[in-house]
Amino acid sequence: MKSKEFPVLTKVAAYLRVSTEEQAIHGLSIGAQREALDAWAAENHVKIAGYYVDAGISARKPATKRPELQRLLEDVRSGKIDLIVFTKLDRWFRNISEYYKVQEVLETHKVNWKTIHEDYDTSTASGRLKINIMLSVAQDEADRTSERIRAVFDAKKERKEPCTGSVPTGYKIEGKKIVKDPEMEGPMSCFFETFLTSRSVQKARSAVQERYGILFSYHLTLNMLNNEAYYGRFGGIDKMCPAYITKEQYDDIKANRRRTERKTDGNRVYLFTGLIYCPQCGHRFGGRTYSHILKSGGKTYTTSYNCHGKYIKGNCTNGVNIREIVIEEYLLENIDSELEKYVAELEQLRSSAPPVKNFQEERAKLRKKFSRLKDLYVDDIIDLELYRKDFEALTAQMDALDIEEHSISPSLPHGDRLLSIFTLGWQEMYSGLDRLGKQAFWRMVIDKIYIYPSRQISISFRP
Repeated sequence: MKSKEFPVLTKVAAYLRVSTEEQAIHGLSIGAQREALDAWAAENHVKIAGYYVDAGISARKPATKRPELQRLLEDVRSGKIDLIVFTKLDRWFRNISEYYKVQEVLETHKVNWKTIHEDYDTSTASGRLKINIMLSVAQDEADRTSERIRAVFDAKKERKEPCTGSVPTGYKIEGKKIVKDPEMEGPMSCFFETFLTSRSVQKARSAVQERYGILFSYHLTLNMLNNEAYYGRFGGIDKMCPAYITKEQYDDIKANRRRTERKTDGNRVYLFTGLIYCPQCGHRFGGRTYSHILKSGGKTYTTSYNCHGKYIKGNCTNGVNIREIVIEEYLLENIDSELEKYVAELEQLRSSAPPVKNFQEERAKLRKKFSRLKDLYVDDIIDLELYRKDFEALTAQMDALDIEEHSISPSLPHGDRLLSIFTLGWQEMYSGLDRLGKQAFWRMVIDKIYIYPSRQISISFRP
């Protein structure tokens, strides 16, 4: 599209979205989308007035569950936007019914949209049909992609093959198996042997440096002491890799580290450490505690969280600094209703899932065909060439059946575990916990908390 097609004062909004799974599998990062949209704006001589970023949110989510999309629609209703741009249609929606709900708002306020990497036209019947077809394809692809990925990973785990090319220090991948790295086997064994004897990270580091000339960073050694791979468990599978220590030694190390773990001043516990994520850059929020001097001479403390990408790396614009008490109050007030919606969504997905084929019965039918084929050949009713042809066809059917069974995703969680936790009176139970207990409670029920620049909060539950 040429720049002359845009009036000089066109108010352009950029919408960006990626789910956690998509970024991990396809690399569809927010940064890559923004770079492409900025390049398009420069080429067409238009200025993007605002960016609306829904990170960590699936395109299958209802529009009401996408905070930045809601903010965008509010700006549409307020007349602040003339045109919405995004990279591809699947960044916008993969759900046909939700697409038309939003499209009705846009048409009411005469706001158009454009994909910069695709060509779509909503002004004609054929153009609208094309969009409808492509959304149907995208919706089906979204269902199947996660199933295929899980099937591949499950098959790899059954064969004791790593699902990633990244392995911990001291290991390497050889012939689709994780093996000890010969160059690092000595230093790694030296570190663990010294630590188990001395219970000192510094002495273990020094022993490796003196004997092998290698200085492990303190951060690396802490990861080594907490990594299950070193007793053979990797990717949640036992005996995936050769062990440097036993499971009993690992448990002993963990128990010892908990007793000697460094504490913050006053032994402070952050309730939401590791749970809060930035929807713009994907980094975690870090906790900070600030002290305030009272007129009486005493001190009071305030705990807040902010984005590492903004305040540590400097590559994010999410400058929210949100107090811990605000997050806690939001959860206490809203988690019951959020859980109710979550369980309802699970039930809806489960009820709409297609019936599962009886694979055992199908295999039995194929085995009977194999048997009949063999009898036909033995009785000279068919020749060898026809036998081989039919045998190959039946074998292909059996293989296809195995692939189909493998591609079926695991059954959806029922939400029963969460419902059993949030029984009547759970808030009274929660109020009686100490801070460490409250931290453990939230880790047990929440997968991620997203804090948006607008200070809006959204959560996802642990299955």
